[in-house]
Amino acid sequence: MKDKLKRFFRAFDLKKFVKFGLVGILNTIVDFVVFYFMNRLIGDGPTLVLLGATIIAGPYISNAISYVVSNINSFLWNKFWTFQKKRPVNGGEVGRYIVTSCGFLIISSLGLSLFMALFKQPVFESVIPADMIPMAAKIPNVCVTMLYNYLMNRFWVFK
Repeated sequence: MKDKLKRFFRAFDLKKFVKFGLVGILNTIVDFVVFYFMNRLIGDGPTLVLLGATIIAGPYISNAISYVVSNINSFLWNKFWTFQKKRPVNGGEVGRYIVTSCGFLIISSLGLSLFMALFKQPVFESVIPADMIPMAAKIPNVCVTMLYNYLMNRFWVFK
């Protein structure tokens, strides 16, 4: 185990991590802007009833759309700038990226749900307006999912 950790830290590339972070900032801006406009356009959207609980689907639809748009942006920037892969895009790379992105979307959606539920608690009522809860929930969610995304892209997608 100790040897594996040593190899991991030797393989960690600070310059690539910083570039990944900068692309992440750009990607987060794209994600938030698309999410904001989609959430305004869709609003609460359709409601679903699952196991007796009513779920407002609009924020989840907005999250999925903003995620797809920001992922196209992220893939291109990370491939050609962060990890400097000059070869043309290939099917294996795209497939690994899609699998990683699906995992990320699941983790992100679960996090969004968790943080929206947290921000609906009375302690946040005076701080976060009800219509801004989905947007506010995106902030800690991004922090939670960033490490997963970097590690998957660095060591699997763009290997």
